[in-house]
Amino acid sequence: MNQTIEATGRTLDEAKRAAAESLGISVDECDFQVLEEASKGLFAKTNYRVKATVKPPEPTPVKEKAVRKPRAAVAAQPAEAPESDGGAEETPRATEEDAKTALETLKELVHTAGLDVKVKLDGVNSRYVNLSLTGKDVERLTANRGQTLDSMQYLMNAMLRRSLKGSARVTLDAGDYRSARTAALEKLAKEVASAVLEREQEAVLDALPAHERRVIHNALKDYAGIATYSEGEEPARRVVVSPKKD
Repeated sequence: MNQTIEATGRTLDEAKRAAAESLGISVDECDFQVLEEASKGLFAKTNYRVKATVKPPEPTPVKEKAVRKPRAAVAAQPAEAPESDGGAEETPRATEEDAKTALETLKELVHTAGLDVKVKLDGVNSRYVNLSLTGKDVERLTANRGQTLDSMQYLMNAMLRRSLKGSARVTLDAGDYRSARTAALEKLAKEVASAVLEREQEAVLDALPAHERRVIHNALKDYAGIATYSEGEEPARRVVVSPKKD
């Protein structure tokens, strides 16, 4: 995951939210620098532009009983967190323990729901534990643009918020639905961006869940002449594709 990204918005809050979505984290997990303020006036069209940087994870407090050791023994132990050598902060990563916890939790969830599916671990990518489902009931999960799959993913992350280490998150796929949906969204994003440049007018997409808005932002982050931001409140939050102001 990129550690720093720029984003724009009609208001400062919109610009911050758009940057946080592109990083895949919440606004509270970012440090922001305002690069450009929106111009004032009745006909002003300039957006706010901000740079967001992922905050380094806070150290986990050590319980009192864990430090009750002879002074010499403590000194002999390696430091829990080596001092920085001046390089970039390491991206938070999910652990094997996180993956095992998430896998067992999903197995229990689909069993309780009575779904005829098999669950497997597709690997760990940075802070994400990637799980997939295959089997007879996959179509029930991916119907209506994957609404049930999205709800299950949301439920999994809510259930595991206190169990997973650091900022680890769970992603769910079913029958390769996510990869096909991502490809469709990326194609849509570029088609809309081309139309926006041709007409010199911004376009507002249909409401999308946060992880699909992130696909749009990422697909267009390097698209020449185009800026993206999100507006509205969940669950009706939408991506706006806009001509970039010089």
